[in-house]
Amino acid sequence: LFLGEAIGIGMGGSDLKFVLITGIMIFLFTSVALCLHACFYNYYKLVGTQKNNPYKIVYNVVKYALYNKSPENRSAFTYWENEIPSRVDLGKSKYGGPFSEENVENVKTFWRIVAVILSTFGFYIPYYHLITADVVNTFEGAKTG
Repeated sequence: LFLGEAIGIGMGGSDLKFVLITGIMIFLFTSVALCLHACFYNYYKLVGTQKNNPYKIVYNVVKYALYNKSPENRSAFTYWENEIPSRVDLGKSKYGGPFSEENVENVKTFWRIVAVILSTFGFYIPYYHLITADVVNTFEGAKTG
């Protein structure tokens, strides 16, 4: 008698083994991550490098890019290339903007990561549908059977 049949889920042996192994692996990886965090918390702690809220920096750079189509207060000492920089790049101090080059590049990297996450999200919808349909069919089969 399998554990799943005893509690009324109706999973087969291989499905139950998969669920148990997956649960144990998630528990182990989470435990190792928490232990490593506790051990190395002070070792990797960055002191004094982050002065601003990162969400506020992203918000301000995007807001600057939306409201400023051309550079503000551009002097003769600002750097200009052969091709016109993007609106986000105009926020860099070398183009006359108020932000450091590092902050603007971090914001561009953040938006690239968001694009990758959103583009891979569509692959999980059919998988989620199959899993939920299988669970619903399992429970309906357990009720009628």
